[in-house]
Amino acid sequence: MATGDYSTKFNPDRLRNMIGQGKTARQIMKELGISRFTLKEHLLLLQRKDKQYYEIPGLLEEQEAALRTIRRRRGYVCSPATLCLPNFRPTDAFEMSEEEDGRIVMTKLN
Repeated sequence: MATGDYSTKFNPDRLRNMIGQGKTARQIMKELGISRFTLKEHLLLLQRKDKQYYEIPGLLEEQEAALRTIRRRRGYVCSPATLCLPNFRPTDAFEMSEEEDGRIVMTKLN
C-alpha cells in the first residue's frame, strides 16, 4: 500500500469523528461513499498517522461470515478453512447427528 493520502476522499478528522461516534462500517461507507476495501485502506492510513488502533464495528463481519458453515437447501457446506484440515476433501460425505447439549456432530462416512 502506498503511504500518504492516496484518496481524495480520505479525511482523517471526519473518519476519526465517525469512529468516535460508534458508527458501523456500513454507516461510514454510505456516508463517505466508499467501498469496504477503501474503508479498510483509510483505516490503515489513520492508524499509521495516529499510531493508534481503531476498531470499526462490522468491518470484518463479511470475512468472518465467509469462514463459517453455510446452510444450503440440500445440506451444509463447509468453509474453505474447514477443508484445510487433514483428511478432508470437497467430495467427502458426512452424517450429522445432534447431541443432547445442542451440538451437531459430523461423522465422515467415506
